[in-house]
Amino acid sequence: MLECINCQSRECTQQTIIGRNKAISMIKIINIYILREIIPNFVTSLIVFTFLVLVGRILRLTEWIVNHEVHLSQVLLIALYQIPYVLFFTLPMATLLASLIAFSRLSEDNEIIALKSSGVSFYQLLPPVVTFSVASYLFASFIAIYLIPISKYSSSRLLFEVARANTNIGIKQGVFNDNIPNIVLYANHISAHDQTMEGVFIFDERDPSLSNTIIAQRGRISSNPEQMSINLHLTDGSSFMVSKDLDSSKKLRFTSYDLRIELEDIMSKFSSRKKSRKEMFVSELRRHLKKTKKGTAKHNRLAMELQRKFSIPFACLLLGLIGLPLGLMRMAKGRSWGIALGITIFMIYYILLSAAESLGKTSIINPVLAMWVPNMVLVATTFILLRRIAQDK
Repeated sequence: MLECINCQSRECTQQTIIGRNKAISMIKIINIYILREIIPNFVTSLIVFTFLVLVGRILRLTEWIVNHEVHLSQVLLIALYQIPYVLFFTLPMATLLASLIAFSRLSEDNEIIALKSSGVSFYQLLPPVVTFSVASYLFASFIAIYLIPISKYSSSRLLFEVARANTNIGIKQGVFNDNIPNIVLYANHISAHDQTMEGVFIFDERDPSLSNTIIAQRGRISSNPEQMSINLHLTDGSSFMVSKDLDSSKKLRFTSYDLRIELEDIMSKFSSRKKSRKEMFVSELRRHLKKTKKGTAKHNRLAMELQRKFSIPFACLLLGLIGLPLGLMRMAKGRSWGIALGITIFMIYYILLSAAESLGKTSIINPVLAMWVPNMVLVATTFILLRRIAQDK
């Protein structure tokens, strides 16, 4: 009799173990299935949004190839250096959309109802979403802490080399070009073929004793990379020279006028410049923060740049989680609805981020706290939505 009871007990234990193994196996299958639903959406969203942001910059860079004969390899390398910064902007949106669209699709096809009927609770759907969100957070942190400083600094150095070889690359038509200190240049039209100009206006304040205003019908730009200068050959125009104390003036009518602009001093200052805050690593930002006075605009900008490297990656974690309850909401029907909702939430997040950054720069709110205000809103929203969906039977 005792042996029979022991036998039945062993059979019950074995059945319990088998049942647990089956349950664990089913949960693993569900987790893998959900991740397979999320990851393709994430990759697609990330590629599409990154391409859309990059394409505008690439189009501007192609102008350098056509008009300034910048080498294709340099343009491609500059575009490559832009990718980490663009990814840092598009990664939160891709994370949100991947989670939201995946669960919208599962809800629309009644797969969520089937899972609930099989005894799968809402909280058992969380592990794959948490895993995906943490992976997105780590990826964003790697970009912010390591890739962006490297790419930003490398891009600046490469742009400097391009500018040295093409000293007239920053001059555009229909714009008051003031990137050369003490000189403002405007031209109605600049030919991309031979750099000839029409309707030229130049305001030259390089001489500390007088200002020189030049108006010419036509002109031509020629650059000398070896001597680091720009030469402007102007025809059919007038020059108006006025002393700084307004005691004397002089008008000169010319048929031909040559204006030489030296860029060597400007370029030497740029080549030896210090890193901008976006080019600094975390350790460099902290070191500069210790050297700057608290409450100043420079200190606030450095503090916010440091916090940005941690707050935006953390937003990826929150946006991945918030996509789960949003995708399971009963009104969530269709992929197009998920994309529209995701873009709306993303825009709200960045509006809050921009507003908080503006307030932080002026010390209206603490600059450290400013970069975390949007995340606080996301934390509260995520908690409320998760709790609401968990209670929805």
